[in-house]
Amino acid sequence: MLTRALLEQLSGDETSVPDVRSARDVDILHAIAFTTPTLGDPAGWHIHFGRELNATDDRRHFLPDGDGLPVVEGKHLAPFTVDIARARWRIAPEVAAGLLDPARTFARPRLGYREVASATNRLTLIAAIVPAGTVTTHTVFCLKDQVDEESQWYLCGMLNSYVANYLVRLRVGTHVSSGIIDRLPVPLPRRDEPRFREIAGLSRSLAAAPLDAANYARLQAAAAREYGLHSSQFHHILSTFPLIEATFRDAARSAFYDIVS
Repeated sequence: MLTRALLEQLSGDETSVPDVRSARDVDILHAIAFTTPTLGDPAGWHIHFGRELNATDDRRHFLPDGDGLPVVEGKHLAPFTVDIARARWRIAPEVAAGLLDPARTFARPRLGYREVASATNRLTLIAAIVPAGTVTTHTVFCLKDQVDEESQWYLCGMLNSYVANYLVRLRVGTHVSSGIIDRLPVPLPRRDEPRFREIAGLSRSLAAAPLDAANYARLQAAAAREYGLHSSQFHHILSTFPLIEATFRDAARSAFYDIVS
């Protein structure tokens, strides 16, 4: 049974029905939706994401080589990292400044995520800090608000968590729209809380060394604890990622027990 109150909490006035498969899914949604503010909630992070350039409409401004700002596409993002070396195009800084507000885009690092995705992918929500001196196309949605650097690293870790991916998968088709992210529940801790600092630090470390399995497992466990999940709830969420290697899921499960709630 899905109540109207739950649907409104998850999707606002749309009251869209999430792709739940079991009563356990409903229990987890209830546990998170009514205790955790959404990213767009004024009582929560109150942040929003959106597009910068459009790969089709702005293509005439792109240069195949030479100097200029690298143009980052969704395929260049992996969890925690952006592969600038793979960028095919450049754009002159003065042209980019005529199309975008530099202070809100390429003049600063900002959190971004892949907009094109699927609930059947290995992961659905993939986020990274897009570095200053780059612009993005419509396949990357970037943070539009001014948020301090440490908070962005915390959010990067939370968006790359299995829990956030699980929540997004219940609503996504082939695109992770800004509307879906706007309604994504993400805890808003105090900046002096140990787990805030831990998740932000782990996120930074994984950006530098994304193959560090121990840090990855620790981050997944810390994020699950941050959402207030019980072990059985986290186990269920892990079971919904069949394409994630069992060793990664087992490591996250073990790390969960090592963290004091």
